Amino acid sequence: MPDSIGQSVVPEISAKGITISDVEKDFILKSILSEIKKVVTAQQFDIWFSCLKVHAITDNSITFVTPNDFIKEWLSGNYTDLFSGAVYKVLNTLREVVFSTENEICGQAFANFSTDIPLSPGEGLFDEPYSASPNKYYSFGNFVVGSCNRLAHAAAVAVSESPGYAYNPLFIHGMSGLGKTHLLHAINNVLLSRRTLKTVYISCERFVNHYISTIRSNNWDAFRRLYRNVDVLLIDDIHFFENSQGCREEFFHTFNALYNARKQIVITSDCPPESINSLEDRLVSRFKWGLLCGIDKPAVETRIAIIEKKALLWGINLSYEAALYLAENVPDSIRELEGAIARLSKESKITKNSITLEMVRKVSREISGSKKVVNIEAVLKVVSGRFNVSVSELQSKCRARSLTLPRQIAMYLSRRLTNMSLVEIGGYIGGRDHSTVIHADEKITKLARKDKNLLFILQKLENELLK
Repeated sequence: MPDSIGQSVVPEISAKGITISDVEKDFILKSILSEIKKVVTAQQFDIWFSCLKVHAITDNSITFVTPNDFIKEWLSGNYTDLFSGAVYKVLNTLREVVFSTENEICGQAFANFSTDIPLSPGEGLFDEPYSASPNKYYSFGNFVVGSCNRLAHAAAVAVSESPGYAYNPLFIHGMSGLGKTHLLHAINNVLLSRRTLKTVYISCERFVNHYISTIRSNNWDAFRRLYRNVDVLLIDDIHFFENSQGCREEFFHTFNALYNARKQIVITSDCPPESINSLEDRLVSRFKWGLLCGIDKPAVETRIAIIEKKALLWGINLSYEAALYLAENVPDSIRELEGAIARLSKESKITKNSITLEMVRKVSREISGSKKVVNIEAVLKVVSGRFNVSVSELQSKCRARSLTLPRQIAMYLSRRLTNMSLVEIGGYIGGRDHSTVIHADEKITKLARKDKNLLFILQKLENELLK
């Protein structure tokens, strides 16, 4: 092979406009990544760059495929110039650098496929999108375990070690951004690394889109071969099934076929099976045949550990005070914490300054963005009116049972709607410490998940405060 890739490959692409082979794509990718490897740390390369593929090279552009939107946005927002330089060194021409996701590539394939294309695993169209190369970012090693997710993590590890025999099906539920998809990818990564089992990882949305495409093509044999002839089916966000009766019917028969063959099924959802609207009882009962695992919001200590872990992956130094501030002021999801750390890393690189507590406060305010900030006096007033107790009683040391629930609700709402720290909230509501506020928040969160009446009350109070 000639020393210069630009001499051997690029002129042929430019002159003839032909599609280059996979071997040439792999060679070009390795050459580009070797250039990038010179300017990033080994850990950064392993997490962010080693999972990339080259999808297409045209006269004017080169398209890289990333495993998900998160990595796509991070690379396009922070490393486009680095890629442009590396591409120029390797191909000897300037080309636009484009990042796409496997979902987007798959969507293009759905839009363009004909009924003549073979669809079973290993035969063509769905071989790449459904058997994606492992994304090292979503590994068990990068998953921070705490009391909020310990059972789900242990079950996911067990399934990855003994698929079909540990917990089948495994149903993981919890609010968005708490790590369900991370665990699903981690299972998939372990299984793909062994190369002995057929696995399909798919979002519910993509499953529905494939179902709709199959209605148009009437190629039901290919559809069923794809999902029923696998060893492991991993399906994300199954609550989206609630609006598609025909799709639920098809999945019901797929579930039965896999379960009866002792094939592993892992499902995630934003809520428990019985809380998914319009889901038939027969599906709900089948989801309960295995193990149901809930993931709760992480406690402050766990969030600090997550922040420190993510900061390490980004290669940034974050003081304990900065991590604590983020943990207390970005409580809603791990995804928001990742976004905060990404912004801190970007701002630190742009300004070439170390990350200060003031910088963390600024990013935290930006994340809250359009959220209306409520003062704690308003929270106490609304709660006291709803439960017919006085504000002074809520702030008192009295531990009467009639005051416990409204006081905990006041702490819960204050944590979500005010800019006050845990210590400040506890101090304002009767001189209590931060651990009391954490306990109140966790207790109300768990109660609201079980009691729809309490959930309705919380939503009504929050809406009233945000008017």
